[in-house]
Amino acid sequence: MTQAGLKNAGGGGAAAGPGSGAHRRPAVGLLESRRLLLGVGGLLGLALGLALAWYWEHPASLAAWALLLAGLGWAGADVRPRQIGTIGPPTAPVAPHGRRVRDGPLVMVELAGGPFFMGSPDTDPMADDREKPRHQVQVSALRMGLTPVTRGQWRAVMGDDRGSGGDAHPVTEVSWDDALHFCNRLSTQQGYRPCYRQTGRGSRRHWVCDWQAGGYRLPTEAEWEYGCRAGTGTRWSSGDDPESLGDAAWFKQNSGGSAHPVAEKGPNPWGLHDLHGNVWEWCWDWYGPYRPDDPIDPRGAAQGQSRVVRGGSFVYSPDGLRSAFRNLDLPVFRAEDLGFRCVRGPVRQP
Repeated sequence: MTQAGLKNAGGGGAAAGPGSGAHRRPAVGLLESRRLLLGVGGLLGLALGLALAWYWEHPASLAAWALLLAGLGWAGADVRPRQIGTIGPPTAPVAPHGRRVRDGPLVMVELAGGPFFMGSPDTDPMADDREKPRHQVQVSALRMGLTPVTRGQWRAVMGDDRGSGGDAHPVTEVSWDDALHFCNRLSTQQGYRPCYRQTGRGSRRHWVCDWQAGGYRLPTEAEWEYGCRAGTGTRWSSGDDPESLGDAAWFKQNSGGSAHPVAEKGPNPWGLHDLHGNVWEWCWDWYGPYRPDDPIDPRGAAQGQSRVVRGGSFVYSPDGLRSAFRNLDLPVFRAEDLGFRCVRGPVRQP
């Protein structure tokens, strides 16, 4: 990924970005209606007690009604609404995050689905317009690679070497198209139906994704940021202070100018490594501005010229490693600091 890629990041096609998410809210319960009836009955009882006290001219009748009202109040004090149904998707994950599983040659982390706020708020002086508006989206459950795909994993699947470093280094010098070929081949080797196929002819030939297939694929931009944030709302999953990145990421100020073996830095709160820094990571989406009409599992623009890359790299300063930071490259582009990680999903929630 070059600095020119960052400077030219305002381009791209129209996006089909996420919007505001739905919330779970309880339906009105039968017991809640009962509480309302108790209140109304109490008021009527007070009125009747006053009338009888005046008619009988005997204060004892008023005292009797006061005792009756106190009893009704005590009986209704512990009444709570009983939820009898929900409207909309849940506002919190229904399964825990962070369970590691061996999935073929990859170690993956199971992430429960849930809502999160994507992008940067207007109040963040580091944010730029590409990261706005900040908006809520809902992501389905999935498995995400513990780390970027390594050179050793690439060689075992594809039979050739890419990038530099040892087997534990992230594979680099791979285009977006290369990453899709890797996902398909690994899916076939593991007995899964591949997600990707090419359609059309000549200059109109393009990739399509079968979202119902069970194979490996690239994360969508929303899935990537969901995994990167790991339940946080700060600039980095480690906090708002750039100093917090020292134990969590490789970047310009500590990398020595090269990529490092994966998982040398600590994980984020959900147990995922290297989402900040080390190497950029390809996402499925065409690059484009966010839109508010696609809040559930958004998959980006229908067309465009460049694909989204996320995470920053060992040649970028902390600003470029923020969870919300967006960048882009042509699908055929390869670079020494550009790799990818795999996901599978959505997976069935328990």
